[in-house]
Amino acid sequence: RIGNASRALALGRYAYETARQHAMTREQFGRPLCDFQGIQWKFADMKISLDSAQLLLYRAACSADRGFPSAEETSIAKIACNQNGFQVAHEAMQAMGGAGYSQDCLVEYCFRRTRGWMIAGGSPEMMKNRIAEDIFERRFSQRPPRPAQ
Repeated sequence: RIGNASRALALGRYAYETARQHAMTREQFGRPLCDFQGIQWKFADMKISLDSAQLLLYRAACSADRGFPSAEETSIAKIACNQNGFQVAHEAMQAMGGAGYSQDCLVEYCFRRTRGWMIAGGSPEMMKNRIAEDIFERRFSQRPPRPAQ
């Protein structure tokens, strides 16, 4: 799950960096896109999302480095990296417009792959179930009880 999280985060970061370069060089109305406040705020939000997920990933990786990884920290890192990587790839594609949506650009690839990493290795819903088990200090069966015989 740590590997899954790091891949999703790396793809989100790549999409962010590609879109950032695009915003600095693409002009609209005689000005670079990055001159517009709406774009500035979008990129500030993407940076916050990526950095916060990175810190959660570091925490999980440090725990794993000291022995058996914490299931709770790993689940938290996976959901944060998956969701934030996907959201950043989505926003990067949006900021780039048609260029980001085109299969000629790797941002579209990042968008699809980050979505796939959300499913692989446990969906966000399953990660939340795992996190809840640590919060409440007990296991929760997700299966219906068997009928009495």
